[in-house]
Amino acid sequence: MSPRRALALVAFSACTAGAQGVPEGKLAAVGEVAFGPEDVAGVQAQLGAYAQLRFGGEGAAALLMALVDAEVLAQEALAQGLGDDPRVWYAVLEELAALHLAAELERRVPRAAVAADRAALQAAYDADTTAFVLPQRRAAAGVVFEHWREAEDALAAVQSGAVALESLGALVTTPLQARDDGEFPGFHPTLFDPSLQVGELLPRPVVLGERLLVGRLEQDEPATRRAFDDPAVQEQLVERVRAPRVQAATAALLESLPRP
Repeated sequence: MSPRRALALVAFSACTAGAQGVPEGKLAAVGEVAFGPEDVAGVQAQLGAYAQLRFGGEGAAALLMALVDAEVLAQEALAQGLGDDPRVWYAVLEELAALHLAAELERRVPRAAVAADRAALQAAYDADTTAFVLPQRRAAAGVVFEHWREAEDALAAVQSGAVALESLGALVTTPLQARDDGEFPGFHPTLFDPSLQVGELLPRPVVLGERLLVGRLEQDEPATRRAFDDPAVQEQLVERVRAPRVQAATAALLESLPRP
């Protein structure tokens, strides 16, 4: 079991005391080993001033996750007879080193500062006009048939004006969906024909699951770009703008480390 998968089985601080597998007063358990607030505090005490602030409060959950990851690695190693293998302890140290690195990069390139840099975010938004776009979505309404012959005959009758589509049977409406010819090769190429207008009949029966639909284009939502202030867009923009800054900060940090 990988450490990350093991985390899914671990109860964190939100767990009530006495929860199965987590002793009362503890925050998480890995096998026979349980971690409590004192263990998290012990790790915090080893961090620098900024990191102690960064991983205090709600941030303490990240420290707890690191402790759990390290313990899962150690227990797996012992179970495989690798208890004396230096690589095991190297892996444990890697967990804590990753935490220290995250804290240092957050200090050098605070996420909040990037989020507040509206000019940089706006520039990133304007620079890529193809990003943050919600694709065109369409929906069809029609009557479902089991066999090609009856579906073709029904469509011909509607096209001739002899009957109305609604008179063929119960009308069903598909959900609005973006085009996916790979998933719906017998449906979407017809539904998303650019020449097809809302209210017009689909020119042929289309495959819908294991049946056939004789129908019309019911709804058409054009592609739209999400607004700059959309929270999801802001989150992506912060990641875009921060990434090269973090990369530069990482390079500067590595350059500043003493060389052997």
